[in-house]
Formats: sequence, C-alpha cells, structure tokens
Amino acid sequence: MVVKNKNHSIINKAIKTLLTFIFLFNVSAGLYLPIIAIYVTQHVVGATLAVVGVSIAIYSIVKAIFQIPIARRLDMMKGERDDFYILLFGILMAIIYSFAFILIKDVWHLYVLNIFTGIADACIMASYYAIFSHHIDKDSQGYEWSLFSVGGLTISASVGGLIGGYVATNYGFSTVFIISALFNTVAALVLVILFPYVKNFRLANDYKKLKINR
Repeated sequence: MVVKNKNHSIINKAIKTLLTFIFLFNVSAGLYLPIIAIYVTQHVVGATLAVVGVSIAIYSIVKAIFQIPIARRLDMMKGERDDFYILLFGILMAIIYSFAFILIKDVWHLYVLNIFTGIADACIMASYYAIFSHHIDKDSQGYEWSLFSVGGLTISASVGGLIGGYVATNYGFSTVFIISALFNTVAALVLVILFPYVKNFRLANDYKKLKINR
C-alpha cells in the first residue's frame, strides 16, 4: 500500500524509514512495559512496587537531564550525520538494555539499568526528532507527525502489549526480553536504509533539489 499525503504525493523514503524505525522501537518497549512491575517484584531480590516507582523516576530524571543538552548539541553541529550516529548509538544501547533485564538480580542492578536506558532514550529521541523534522514533506507536517503519533506511538504500544502479555504468559519473561531485543535489532538494521538520505544538509527541500529523498 502506498502512503500518500494530503496533496497526493508519495511520502519521501526517509520519513517512511523513520516511521518504520520508531514503530519497531516502540513495539519493543511495549512488549515489557505492561508487565515490568510483575517481573521486577518476582525476580529482583528485595524489590517492591515502591522500588519499581523509584526506578521509573530515575529513568525519567536521567532522560530529562540528558535529552535537552544532547538536542542542543546536535542543533549546533552541521549536517545530519551526527544525528544519525547518535540515533544508532541509542538503539544499540536499547538492544543491550533488553538483554540485560534477563540478568538483573539486585535492586541496584535495576537502578543502574534505568540510568542506562534513560541515556539511551535521550539519545534516540533527541536525534530522531531532529532528523524527522529535517525530512518532513512541505505542507504535510500535521499529517506526517500524526503518522508518527498514531503508528509510532499508539498502535505500536498496543501491538507490543498484546504480544508481550501473550508471550510472558505462555513462554516466560526471558522470552519477552529476547523478542524485545530482536525488535530493536531490526530497528537498528532499518537505519541502514536511512543512511543514504542523511547528508550534510538541514532542510528537506535541499534533498528534493538533489533528488535523493524520493
């Protein structure tokens, strides 16, 4: 099926690739988020629901502390290659995070892991928003950001939750985290498709003039 914008022109390949990436990334997260409190309280020594709450707070604070400075730094640097490499770095960290959840045993492991993923998500979102904004099609900003919101955030979360709940019930938590890592691995591979469209230019119109984002 060809995705079209309101002017009936085909959405550029960079945006379609970015939408695919964020969908896979958030399906990966959706696999374990609904069941993470159960897993932690059952498998981490001394963990309680309060510990889960503290770990979430740690993640949120770390992400907030790092994301804005990373975004400001990326904005100051010429071109998009830096954005791309930070995005790739973040998704590789996310792969490690999914596997690491299988190994945690103590509360401090959980806290360190949430610091780790806070930094990873800060890298991913700061760079992702930058690249997406640069490539978005003219006069289709609302439409393409809505595709990001509906497909990349809402539908992906529901798909991840459905799969994660079923897999955890029938095959165990470890399988959930392995599948989560696999989704992030595929998301990282998707970035190979994005790379040819990431150049030392900032505006989507520059790409159109060079005929490299169609």
